Amino acid sequence: MSEEQKKRQDKVVLFPGVVDKLVGKGMDSLKEKRFSQAHSYFEQALNIEPDHPQGRFGVALSLIEQSRLEEAKDVTENMLKEDIGNYYDILQVHISLLVQLGHYAEVVTMLEGIMEEEKLPANLAESFYHLLHFSRQMVDDGTPIEIADDIQFASEELILMLNEGSPEKQWIAIQMLGKKSNHIFFESVKDFLKDGKQDPILKSLILQLLKEKKVEENIEIHKFGKVLDINISEIDHELNEEFRNETLTIVARHLENDNPSLFDVVRQLWSHYLLALYPFSPEPFTPSIWAAALHKTGAEMTGIEEDERHLANQYGVKVAEVQQCSLKINIIEQETFKGV
Repeated sequence: MSEEQKKRQDKVVLFPGVVDKLVGKGMDSLKEKRFSQAHSYFEQALNIEPDHPQGRFGVALSLIEQSRLEEAKDVTENMLKEDIGNYYDILQVHISLLVQLGHYAEVVTMLEGIMEEEKLPANLAESFYHLLHFSRQMVDDGTPIEIADDIQFASEELILMLNEGSPEKQWIAIQMLGKKSNHIFFESVKDFLKDGKQDPILKSLILQLLKEKKVEENIEIHKFGKVLDINISEIDHELNEEFRNETLTIVARHLENDNPSLFDVVRQLWSHYLLALYPFSPEPFTPSIWAAALHKTGAEMTGIEEDERHLANQYGVKVAEVQQCSLKINIIEQETFKGV
């Protein structure tokens, strides 16, 4: 950190956890596809704590989403030089960016140096050896590989990252694959959607991308022990959106004026839960039950004590129904990816 940054920090009284809150807002903005705003939040966090790993990583993600790959590459390059974040996670993203940008000589130089100096983790070694071989051909053989082969090879590396990487790396792979042709993207992600062990949030993000790209193919989706075989064009956004709004309207009557902070927590919980569930609908399909469950769960997360019987009476539902739905919300919060 520079002397100027230290002096600036010394003059500012910060609330506890402000950096993490800014990073969290950045991730929420990414999820809501407000990429410029996400970038702003991450930069604000870095103005306070320049070496914050998630803040730096968030900047890279927001740049990738805005197709500013060269700038994203500079961010990951500096993270590697300054040893910020998980080295091998950042390295894999950085190498992928170099391949996407066609900086093959740089890939060769970097991977040869790394392989001479250290032993690569088993889960990365094969991928990096393939990339090194490919990049050497691109540099040395007078462009013997067609552009289509270049795309296919890069896609294979991204598919490996998608199916075997950490959730953070999987999210990056989804974004990069999403920039490819509809056919390549569809073929790359269909097995992921059928794998019951993969994260439901990431599956939802894939489905949203497929919808945005106007892919019209049948797809098999496995989530929460359910299987859906449907044409992507027939997936209904509006049904859950109407249910979402109706549920929030009910909660708002009890919280929006009396406790707006808790209402904000409830809205975030609900958005995250519905995203995880998509394209399935909540069960039971009764807004008042979910409104009470969200109120209960949000209160518990923020340290507010609520009498369950009184709360259920407020919403005109049964205590057991509230408890059951609250448990479902908590499971999603604990077990799914939150890095978008």
